[in-house]
Amino acid sequence: MTKYSSELKLQIVQDYLSGHVSYRTLCTKYGISSMAPIWGWVKQARVHGLESLQRKRTKTVYSLKQKLAVVDYYQTSGVGVASVAAHFGISASQVTVWVKIFKTAGVVGLRPKPRGGRSTVKHKQPKQIKKKLEPSEKEAYQQEILKLRGELYHTRMERDFLKKLGAVSKNNLPPKKQ
Repeated sequence: MTKYSSELKLQIVQDYLSGHVSYRTLCTKYGISSMAPIWGWVKQARVHGLESLQRKRTKTVYSLKQKLAVVDYYQTSGVGVASVAAHFGISASQVTVWVKIFKTAGVVGLRPKPRGGRSTVKHKQPKQIKKKLEPSEKEAYQQEILKLRGELYHTRMERDFLKKLGAVSKNNLPPKKQ
């Protein structure tokens, strides 16, 4: 069960998009404690349309390629989780989960899981120690590429920041006396 119904989300976004109401006013009017969900709904509606706010009745299964695209975009775009979620039309919590899994388990953790429940038949074998899944050669390359792209993005940001800092500090130096 979702916290807010699709109808409520649509009503709030339509109120905001009419141009006469602020986020804070909508929070007070509808009893929502934070402006963040409203901001996310409005952003999602602007990018994907109002129909994207409707609750989906079916479970969406994402491929490894789609998950890696989301993680890569998050690492290299410099935008927040909500913006990435709106860009791909998924929930912000899903983006957070995939990024966390990628950071801890790598590409292997993002593999699609087998569907179905556990077997109810008891096996007489002793408990087996779970082996850590090893990535295939292709997955290892994908993982390395994503890691390096993220590092490259952060290094470029750091370089640009230091350039700006150098330029600002150079301009703020007092003139030399002769």
